[in-house]
Amino acid sequence: MPEEAWPEESELVVCTVRHVKDFVAFVSLDEYNDREGLIPISEIATGWIKYIRDHIREGQKVVCKVLHVERSRGHTISR
Repeated sequence: MPEEAWPEESELVVCTVRHVKDFVAFVSLDEYNDREGLIPISEIATGWIKYIRDHIREGQKVVCKVLHVERSRGHTISR
C-alpha cells in the first residue's frame, strides 16, 4: 500500500483505540500505516451516552465505517 494511501468514504477499516476523551475516541487505522481517525461520541452507540468509557476503551480493536476523510488535517472521521 502506498504511503499516501487513504481509506475511501464508506469503507470498513480495522482500528485500534488509542485515547478516549469525554466526547471522542482517537483511533489508529491498522491497515493504513496507523493513520489517525476519530470517533465522535454521537457515533459510539445509539441513544444517549453518559460515560463514553462504558462503550469503548484504550487498546480495543474496532471495525469502523469511514464517514469522512480530511487529508489536510491528517485524519478520518469514523463510526
